[in-house]
Amino acid sequence: MLPYQELKAEQLRPDQVSVFVNYRREAGLMVHEHWHCCAELLFVFDGCAEQTLNGERFTFHAGDTLYIAPGAVHATVSVEDRCYIGVAQFHCSGLPSLFLPSGQASQEMAPLFSRLQEEFTLRRPGYASISQGLTLQALGLLERSGTEVGQMPPSTGEAQKISAYLRSHLTERITLETAARAAGYSPAYFSRLFRQWMGMPFKAYLDELMVQAAKGMLEDGLSAAAVSEVLRYDTPSSFGRAFKRIAGETPSGFQERLRKQKMDRNP
Repeated sequence: MLPYQELKAEQLRPDQVSVFVNYRREAGLMVHEHWHCCAELLFVFDGCAEQTLNGERFTFHAGDTLYIAPGAVHATVSVEDRCYIGVAQFHCSGLPSLFLPSGQASQEMAPLFSRLQEEFTLRRPGYASISQGLTLQALGLLERSGTEVGQMPPSTGEAQKISAYLRSHLTERITLETAARAAGYSPAYFSRLFRQWMGMPFKAYLDELMVQAAKGMLEDGLSAAAVSEVLRYDTPSSFGRAFKRIAGETPSGFQERLRKQKMDRNP
């Protein structure tokens, strides 16, 4: 059985980068074993952790950098107090997971990740483009000097394909039966496999994807009624109920919160 898929990472658009810090004051679990369809860059600012990647374990020291390919199963455990890891999530494909230990080749990583943290925290004009450029620069250094690690299990790759298929057919009223047929399984067997792959039932996963897609459209300025029509909900009210159940707020409330955040950043 696969660990759960982290869906929150899937809210990223193709040109977006999400930057944050994973900090553990005392030794212990930092991130449960999971996977997602976006890529991830990790840089250890301070401390020491044990990293698991597709079943392969290795120690993660200060100054080390790791690129985690989409779909790779990973987890992090701090093995000493005050472990501080910078994280950047973004969309990327075609590269295997890569590891770059601390040393001469990795000296450029610390200022890159420090700048990423600064840009994403302050969010000054142009921060999104600068963050994307810094992330690509870090990825280029890994491609040049990193070592491939943690080959992806076949089952994770199949789960990725199913997830990609669902995302590309969200406007077509996709069902368990049509998804099973596309994957080459009977509906009953596919339903069991899907729960193993994704850590949740098919309908719950599809609802999550629908709301994630809706958020992107609402952020672009589409009305709730228009989004409901694009995603082929029965009525705008049924879309509103589904959105609030999963997102915890109404579509109009979501748009109003984004508007206020934008005004706060650009007074």
